[in-house]
Amino acid sequence: MNLNASNILIVKYSSLGDVVNAIPAVGFLRKSCPKARIHWLVKKEYEGLLSGSPLVDEVVLYGDFFGTVRKIRSLNIDCVVDLQGLFKSALIGYLSGAKVRVCFPHTREGSALFYTRRVGLPRRGVHAIVENLSVVEGLLGKKSAGGRYPAISLNGDTRARVREILGGRFKGFIAVSPTSRWRTKMWGAGNFALFSDMLIERMGVDVVFTGVGGDSGYIEGIRAKMKNPSLNLAGKTDIKTLAGVFSEAGVVVSCDSGAMHLASATGTPVVAIFGPTDPSYTGPFNKNSLVITSGADCAPCRRRSCGGLKCMEGITPRMVSEGVERVLSRKV
Repeated sequence: MNLNASNILIVKYSSLGDVVNAIPAVGFLRKSCPKARIHWLVKKEYEGLLSGSPLVDEVVLYGDFFGTVRKIRSLNIDCVVDLQGLFKSALIGYLSGAKVRVCFPHTREGSALFYTRRVGLPRRGVHAIVENLSVVEGLLGKKSAGGRYPAISLNGDTRARVREILGGRFKGFIAVSPTSRWRTKMWGAGNFALFSDMLIERMGVDVVFTGVGGDSGYIEGIRAKMKNPSLNLAGKTDIKTLAGVFSEAGVVVSCDSGAMHLASATGTPVVAIFGPTDPSYTGPFNKNSLVITSGADCAPCRRRSCGGLKCMEGITPRMVSEGVERVLSRKV
């Protein structure tokens, strides 16, 4: 398809991991349509990830529904690429006035009514990054070179802030992101404490915990169970500073979370702890990374509540510690 669009709107407003996983698709779109203006609709909390990016001409903040629609209509959008696939995102695209509105095949909440085309791969064993890329490939009628991330822009101020908050002692460190929005994705404070002590004592590395402000108390609980000192950066980083911290780490250890995807996007090796979710779809998209699972026969179930959590309880601190050693020794 010869896409003759001068104003393109990307609709992918949440969550962090989903926004990160859409970046390669938008990178391919930018490369293929260098003269088009690309606007990205995103929630305020993720604005920092996209601001200053060469992929986007304008970040449009998702706020009041009707105010958002008025803003979008003023942009004279002629093509909408909806990578959210929900009723509200589809309705925004329809109300934009764009004549071309595309999404992937497996839309939800009746959103298919609002698209002019549904293109791309079916969601069967396909990573989210490949899925998003396939929508743009279907729109343009040509294949991309693959799903590599365009670089997340980190300026000198961001790197200076990273050096400041890490301090001189934390020059070689392992970053640990121990929280997730789903309780069933959480590995447990005791496991993270034992694992972190193993790393420090066996490898002589420093451990730096990351998270949002609300994670600080949970992380302090982990640190209280540890025998060795560590650093808690929860609430001390914005998205780009967090990306900067991950880019300086030797390895990032994380549950399935937005932070895991952000770490993967920096190119730093990731050791990801997976239970109820499917790593083939939401695992780290990074060739130097490793996924740790228990092999439970009930996983992946994608349940947000579970009485047993066999899939997570079967993962031991030693399994994760040995995974980190494998990644650092380039034996993945």
